Amino acid sequence: TTNSQGGGNNETIQQWLKSRNVSIQFQAAHQQPPSSSKRKHHVFQMPLASIERVEKVLSSSQSSPLSSNSANGVGGGGGGGYSYTNNLLPSSNAASSAMSQLGNQMKPLTGLVAGIAANSGGGGGSSNNLLMDNGSNSNGGPSSSSSVLATSGPLGIIIHGKDGGRWIKFSTSSYTDAARAHEALNTYAFPGRRNLGYLFAFESRRLEVMASSGAAGSGQQQQQRGGGDGGNPIATATPPTRRRFLAMEEFTRQGIVKSAGGGGVTHSSPWTVIHANTKNYGLCSSYPSVLVVPRSIVGSDDGNNFEGSGMGILRRCAAFRSENRFPVLTWGSSEHGGSIWRSSQPKVGLQGYRSTEDERYLYAIGEEAKRANLAADARAEGGVGSGSSVGRYPKEFLRMLCGRNNESDLIMEGSNSSCMLKIMDMRPKSAAMANRTQGYGYENTNYYRGSTINFYGIGNIHAVRDAYQKVHALCLNPNTSDIQWMQLVENTNWPSMTRLILSASWQTAFHVHCNRLPILLHCSHGWDRTSQVSALAQLMLDPHYRTCEGFSALVEKDFLSFGHPFHTRCGHGEGKNEQGGDEGQLSPIFLQFLDCVFQLVNQFPNFFEFNARYLLLLSENIYSCRFGTLLCDSEREREVVAGIRQRTYCMWEYLDSLPDLVNPLFNKAANDDAGVLMMPLSMLLRNVTLWTDRLCMYGAKATTPCLPPGTELDRHSTLHTSGDETADSLKRAVSDTNMWKETALSALKEVEELKKKIAKNEGENE
Repeated sequence: TTNSQGGGNNETIQQWLKSRNVSIQFQAAHQQPPSSSKRKHHVFQMPLASIERVEKVLSSSQSSPLSSNSANGVGGGGGGGYSYTNNLLPSSNAASSAMSQLGNQMKPLTGLVAGIAANSGGGGGSSNNLLMDNGSNSNGGPSSSSSVLATSGPLGIIIHGKDGGRWIKFSTSSYTDAARAHEALNTYAFPGRRNLGYLFAFESRRLEVMASSGAAGSGQQQQQRGGGDGGNPIATATPPTRRRFLAMEEFTRQGIVKSAGGGGVTHSSPWTVIHANTKNYGLCSSYPSVLVVPRSIVGSDDGNNFEGSGMGILRRCAAFRSENRFPVLTWGSSEHGGSIWRSSQPKVGLQGYRSTEDERYLYAIGEEAKRANLAADARAEGGVGSGSSVGRYPKEFLRMLCGRNNESDLIMEGSNSSCMLKIMDMRPKSAAMANRTQGYGYENTNYYRGSTINFYGIGNIHAVRDAYQKVHALCLNPNTSDIQWMQLVENTNWPSMTRLILSASWQTAFHVHCNRLPILLHCSHGWDRTSQVSALAQLMLDPHYRTCEGFSALVEKDFLSFGHPFHTRCGHGEGKNEQGGDEGQLSPIFLQFLDCVFQLVNQFPNFFEFNARYLLLLSENIYSCRFGTLLCDSEREREVVAGIRQRTYCMWEYLDSLPDLVNPLFNKAANDDAGVLMMPLSMLLRNVTLWTDRLCMYGAKATTPCLPPGTELDRHSTLHTSGDETADSLKRAVSDTNMWKETALSALKEVEELKKKIAKNEGENE
């Protein structure tokens, strides 16, 4: 709040501008007590990159809502939308370097502040910070309702966001202001795929990059912004940010690569690391440069002989798979043959084409895993074993874990006991069969010896986008029935999709851990549903990935390095319909993954080093383009074409700098000892809940406790699913334990005194 006479400080506004959490801003903005002597301001952040489209509004279409809400400034149009009159106050303290021109264009209309350059390294500089007046027009300007009714033509704009379906509406009495603002926003919010250098992630570090490269003049600056498709757009001496996923270090940690001079057991791994994709990513452009394949396939070539027989098999396998994404390992056990492999769908087609190399390759995976399991049994028994039950779980315990969910496939007995490789197709079987008309399809297990295949019914990107839009429309609608809330949420299909993904992930982890099987995951292209299920299964299997450092490495490995197309799915730098006649390939796949991670963190908070606030802040930066971490579609684009790590700041460094995102109850030693997080499947699925803090962030109705006017907002009160309450509960439990301990000790002392008195009386009687 600032003094209505002017001259007041902007400390509260600046605090909101620099706030890390949009939900905190909304809570703080709406809980300020009304006062006749003070003017209330609202600060909402919508990053330029998260704008989906900018719409001009005609006077006839906006006169009614604006005239009805001109007194309050915030009004109707449905949940998630905010209408503002032309009584907008520009901030005198705002500083901007990258988007100052846009700020000047927008000031007559909105008082727009485009970023805070001072915090660009890890601060909040990517957003359009809108300062709204919620009182009367102190400058004596004309009211919006009268000017709207008196003027024809576009007199305002509506900014539609990609994130959450929210919109913000502005009005002005000048057609020129509306046109200039519309043009400026379209210019800077939608630079296009070939001009990503204008995104804030690049602009925030531009001066540092240019200074280190020694470039000067407009020519070099244009080269910096242009990008193009060939090579690193600018040579710079700027030190790159640290990669969290380093292939050799990660696979050494998993036990696939044996460290030199390491002690302990040195049994050989059935898998081997190859560098066949380092040569300009020629084997598969959407895969990482370092890959893991069966040792028996490459033999003595070790994957480094690009003309060897092993490379020939890999090339033919890649040619038989969509986008050349042949099966490669992403996680393997150091003790047995249980492992997770990923690929894309095979090119089977209606004619039922085969590839002997692909069949041989998958058989080699099963054979190598079987040998590793026999070796594990031998080490456990002290001799050669043959699939014994040493270290296996009892069948009754496994049935309890499964909870009658797909037991015939999960429990390996009878006909299932001969399975050496499990193929898990994430698609519905009908969709996999339909893809045969396009030359693709799924594996015919009659040709793949020792393999079985199952389908898990997870919807494609279009189904995910539709469900996301439905759940957001429900959360933003102020007229949603609260009595039928759970039924309405289920009808959006968002929770059921979450359960399908968690179920497939759990079954993957179950097969790897309990049945010690190699699992091949794929969907259509192997970079959406496959990435989700693979990463979630590894969260359950490997305690390292449940730490902050490990989770960032997991995301970099299974999403960034293995080619999840962030740019295509998020539309960075592109507005709606720029990819085609409809929404094309846009889909919130990574946000859906974070929702699934939230379900695990919410149910088992003490198994994770990070908390729900960590996931919330991470989700807010998917569309913001504030950092370069989630830009581009593949490792090749980030490292070779765009030079992301040299030209942008790292999101992980920013998250690691915030102590509030760390779970204070996390015990790393206890987590490592616990190992696999294998809960009953029914427990996991039945406790799935709506991620209210994220999906209802811009909702019209309260989802957190409302504080009385004048009460200071506690920053922890904005999350209804945080771990802070758990810490308080434990403190109370410890206090109660100490109290009862003292009570018991005092009672024990009284008993001892009574015993002494009784003994004394008995002695006297004798």
